[in-house]
Amino acid sequence: MKKVFCLLMVLALAAGFCFARGTPQASSGLTFTVALSEDIRAVDPGLAWSYNTNQVTNQITEGLVTFDNDGNIIPELARSWSQLDDLTYVYNVRDDITFSDGTRMTMDDVLFSFQRSADPDGGTWFSDFFTDVESFSVNGWQFIIKLKYPSASFKYVPATGAGRIISKAYYQAHASNFGTAAGGIVGTGPFVYESWTSGQQIVLKKNINYWDRAKLAANIIDTLVFKVIPDDTTRAIALQTGEVDFTVNVPVDMLDVLTLNPLLNHVSVGSFHLTYVAFNTQRAPMNDVNVRKAISQALNLADFHRNIIRNTGTVGTSLPFGPALYGDDAAKWRNYLTTKNYVYDLTAARASLARSAYPNGFNCNIVVSENSLANQRALFLQEALRPLNINVTIRRMSGDEQDDHQVGLVLDSNGYRDYDMIIGGWEADYPDLTGMIETMYYSGQADEGYNAAAYINPVVDGLLEAQRRTIDPNARFDILSRMMDIVVNDVAYIVFDYSNRHSIMNRKYTGVTISPAWLWVLPFQNVRHN
Repeated sequence: MKKVFCLLMVLALAAGFCFARGTPQASSGLTFTVALSEDIRAVDPGLAWSYNTNQVTNQITEGLVTFDNDGNIIPELARSWSQLDDLTYVYNVRDDITFSDGTRMTMDDVLFSFQRSADPDGGTWFSDFFTDVESFSVNGWQFIIKLKYPSASFKYVPATGAGRIISKAYYQAHASNFGTAAGGIVGTGPFVYESWTSGQQIVLKKNINYWDRAKLAANIIDTLVFKVIPDDTTRAIALQTGEVDFTVNVPVDMLDVLTLNPLLNHVSVGSFHLTYVAFNTQRAPMNDVNVRKAISQALNLADFHRNIIRNTGTVGTSLPFGPALYGDDAAKWRNYLTTKNYVYDLTAARASLARSAYPNGFNCNIVVSENSLANQRALFLQEALRPLNINVTIRRMSGDEQDDHQVGLVLDSNGYRDYDMIIGGWEADYPDLTGMIETMYYSGQADEGYNAAAYINPVVDGLLEAQRRTIDPNARFDILSRMMDIVVNDVAYIVFDYSNRHSIMNRKYTGVTISPAWLWVLPFQNVRHN
């Protein structure tokens, strides 16, 4: 044992000597494995609008700014940032950044990355985030964003995937297959893309050219593997056996078993996420508002939460955003719910259905992923609607297929989204409720996008625009409450619950802290041996 200890001390001193000379610490050879519940969309931050894809791309790319664990905006590739006035944001970019291929990051890369994100034809899903932008400009190592109008939430955008910086030269050389398994990606992050075997795993390696030499020296992970395990039970077993070391894709109905395992550590925090059932408002029978009201009145959400969700989340309300996003208006939103919340009332449900075009009931379907909790939601809904003679066929499919349906990529013969109902979810990209409502209700997301209800209402579109451009918090709340009056009455979605964020990690490791903003902050380079 003494010989082993002495050898380790020699290696540690050697590593410290190498770092003192400005070279990376020797690789520890550690492989750290993360379980994903479904495959990624691409190794491209511009397409990272899923929990799984973000976990991968956020290791490879970075932004000028990012979020800390409390949701505050802090510098990353920028040394500092400021908002000069209601329309002007200035970022003082570091001049010592290198990409993983060893090339220097320039302001041309920064400008290109933002222009690509803002371009509707740029191949990303973030162009809607930049509708208020007048211009991007460069002044030396300053990056300047000028808005057309004031914005209550734009300050958060550069800290999301919309602000991730990629190598312009690499993108242009791989324009035909950028972000694919063959094309890959080059960024500034602590890990580099190695391989992607579709449906199985994504492999990243330590970035030996990482610009932050202190963090590089402290990074003990040589290989970071993301293993795709769609089945909840299999994923739970993989955690228990040590096949995987970490996951935030925790099957919450198996949480009790996982937390009792002495080899695993469980962490739970609040989140910006909610789970819903969305009605296809563009297709019969769900285009009938009285049908939607009947279904909402027939669901005993409190009972479902008490028996299934328990302490893993907060019971849903009629608001399409949870308490974590109430902000300074928490008291106002709680007061709003005293008169505008869901009410379980089967008699009222029958009366609503009687006012619809389907008073005697109907047959319909619901799309759901193979996730075990999602299936429990579908079974609960199926059983709850039997008294109304609404017969629900459950269409189970992989997470990838469910996501394709949720974003409107799968259409029926008439060009409508191919489902009557779908169990899905959404999470604000930043700590402001705009990140929920603009995605779920904006008509521009109805044909293809995350407006899973295909909800179109020009008045709501106008109110969405107005609240985003309103800086005064009291005036903004008035606009938002008027909008809520409309969407709550239209019942395009029913919110099952607001999720807590859970992570499970092998107890031999520490260092990965989850937070409500984990979507953009999950730094595996901070993993340490316990």
